[in-house]
Amino acid sequence: MLQIFLKLCQLHYRHIGCFAHSINLVVQHSLENISVIVSKVKKIVEFFKRSSNALVKLNSTQNQMGLPTLKLKQDCVTRWNSTYDMLKRIVSIKDAVISTLAVLQTEIAVLTPAEWDIVEKAIDVLQIFNEVTIEVSSEKTVSVSKVIVLVSSMFQTIETYVNDISLPYEVNQMAISLKNQLKKRFSDSEENEIMAQASILDPRFKKYGFMSDNKFKNAFSLLRSRLGNIRLPSNQIDNAEKTPSTSTSTPSPSPPVSLLWKVYEEKVEQFKATQTSTASGIIELDRYMKEPLLDRHEDSLKWWHERKHIYPHLHKFVIKRLCVTATSVPCERIFSEAGQIITLKRNRLDTKKASQLIFLHNNL
Repeated sequence: MLQIFLKLCQLHYRHIGCFAHSINLVVQHSLENISVIVSKVKKIVEFFKRSSNALVKLNSTQNQMGLPTLKLKQDCVTRWNSTYDMLKRIVSIKDAVISTLAVLQTEIAVLTPAEWDIVEKAIDVLQIFNEVTIEVSSEKTVSVSKVIVLVSSMFQTIETYVNDISLPYEVNQMAISLKNQLKKRFSDSEENEIMAQASILDPRFKKYGFMSDNKFKNAFSLLRSRLGNIRLPSNQIDNAEKTPSTSTSTPSPSPPVSLLWKVYEEKVEQFKATQTSTASGIIELDRYMKEPLLDRHEDSLKWWHERKHIYPHLHKFVIKRLCVTATSVPCERIFSEAGQIITLKRNRLDTKKASQLIFLHNNL
């Protein structure tokens, strides 16, 4: 395994880590500030999961209170947002849970009013991270260009909670930890060449996702220099620059180039082509930046596809930047679905049949 890793390092691939996984690490670390309360909630949820009588009583209590019958959710160690879902669900049926536990007279520790308040405030703080996790877990839309925008949103949102003196101490400490973890893992996201250029070249965001004007200017300057190296086939340049002729006169034929001047003429033509390509790429970029912003719900790849002949140099560069970053989320999602398909009652499925069922479940 080490040899494979060393070989991959020699290829000099640019590595961008799984953004969703990094968010998971940020929140998991910060949840330690309310770990005692989360542990108490887990025990309550586990009690209702284990006891069918308790679950029936909980459902009955919800009906008596005129509430929709909701099931408690259990968290998963590898996914922080499952903890968020668990906390949010138990808060939504708090009265029914408290009433049921009181009637059953169990030894399960019930949350105090102060602890319920901490859970509710923690949910508010964690909401932005849950929304970001869902946003970047998509497999079919451009995600790399969203990173800078999402990081900026998380920083600005968490800052309001850090400065909120009305929050319980534990929640405030969690907010401070979230801010510090964000700085640790994402403070250089605007300096990452690929992420910065992807954000600029996404017509939904351009420069407006950046928190720092200086970092945007640096990224934009580097992008202009990169575009100077884009070379297009001559026929593609001709198609992009072709305009209707307004003159009916026939151009005079060029005189034949003598052997004496052949080498010189070739150098001049090569220089002109280089200068034209460099200037065209920069002109296209400047023209693109003046275009109105695309609605964030629209498809940026479709936008570029429709304009690939208007911005030929930019389009060639865009297809290298606007991409879906490698992520572990789809793998974990399929693994979870496989666990739901291959149950104890279906454990005699052969490998081929199980693979087909998982494929159909994931694609239909």
